[in-house]
Amino acid sequence: MTSYMCIFLTVFSLQASARTPDHIDDLQRETRIVADVVKAALRDKLSGEERVAYVQAEYLAAQGVLLSVTLNSSWWPNSRHSTSFEINGRQISIPEIPSMVENILNELQVNIAPYEPEALEDLRDLRSEQRELRLESRQIRSKLRETRRSMIRNSEDGEDYQEDIREYEQQLATVDQQYEDLAVKIEQQYQRLRDYRKDAVARPSEQKTPVDLDTLIAEIACDYGPTLKSLKSGNFFTIALRRGKNTKYYAFKMEHINECSSRNMRTERLLELAYQYES
Repeated sequence: MTSYMCIFLTVFSLQASARTPDHIDDLQRETRIVADVVKAALRDKLSGEERVAYVQAEYLAAQGVLLSVTLNSSWWPNSRHSTSFEINGRQISIPEIPSMVENILNELQVNIAPYEPEALEDLRDLRSEQRELRLESRQIRSKLRETRRSMIRNSEDGEDYQEDIREYEQQLATVDQQYEDLAVKIEQQYQRLRDYRKDAVARPSEQKTPVDLDTLIAEIACDYGPTLKSLKSGNFFTIALRRGKNTKYYAFKMEHINECSSRNMRTERLLELAYQYES
């Protein structure tokens, strides 16, 4: 019995002393945004020989963000007019099916048109603010209802309650007006996204030229790394690029990414300063 009690107390003390990183909610939100925009950017910039099969980002406490990217070779013929191609006869495992389906849609250009990354981030922020205003409005309405009930139950103190009611009604009017103004901004942002997507669909497709992956990864780190606003300058934005059986890691220091983003450093220099290794 004593041993079980010791184990329980040990587990309890470990749970009680567990540390949570600062700004974890912001970091997780920014990490999801980075995964979305990098996936869209890679799909847009890669040539027809390789396709994006998988992108996932995760925050590592006191270290930074790890972005895992898997590229697959294209199985569809490069020429749109070619009708002859070979089918690999090997058996396909179940885990491969989702990425294969995604590749097929990419090759046939049935994928959804991309959205502007900055517009997506702005829209997420606006929707988050809208949820907060909705919650604040519900809380004020609840207080207002309770105060009115109290006034009915205690009619002799009506004047005191009337003052509280007027204050709550004024707060509610302010919050409701903010909510309406925010709804207009959100609709404008949706329209911006619709226009951007319409232009992307109407834009004629061009034959993409092969790109240098090292340079492309550095450009992506420079362009989209600053989205991770909650990361400290000493943290790293690491991209793990998997091609076949090989994985290459690019570890960019946030301090260098921010310098590149502000045009104080060229992407070539950012790539030189990054830790690069293969496994």
